[in-house]
Amino acid sequence: MVLDARSVAAAGEGLTLSDAWVPAAPEVGRDIPLLLTIKNETSAPEALMRVRCPIANFSERHTVDRGEGAPAMRSIPNIPVPAGSTLVLLPTAYHVMLLQTREPLEPGKRFTCTIVFQKAGSIETEVEVRQFP
Repeated sequence: MVLDARSVAAAGEGLTLSDAWVPAAPEVGRDIPLLLTIKNETSAPEALMRVRCPIANFSERHTVDRGEGAPAMRSIPNIPVPAGSTLVLLPTAYHVMLLQTREPLEPGKRFTCTIVFQKAGSIETEVEVRQFP
């Protein structure tokens, strides 16, 4: 199921994905964050395990470590989505990095990614390219 990126993008097993977007990246080979909202309406925790997008060679799940020194991105095995919660992926918190883009990404372009969760399985969502503020 694929719906408009600005409304509910996909739903499966009590999970709803919405507002999926990436910043514009006119050069090929860039690493960019995939940002979206995940609503877990179940009574059980969930975990985002991986992301497959046709515009990137790889993806990694990240968090921002605010330990000693300047904040730094750190790769993590999965992104936890607590039960009965809404998680917004942001560049300054949990997010997915799409690595080595395969094509220029101009504002307004749309593409579909597959988001894989531990329990709910694969959910496709439409992603919009936006001008980063």
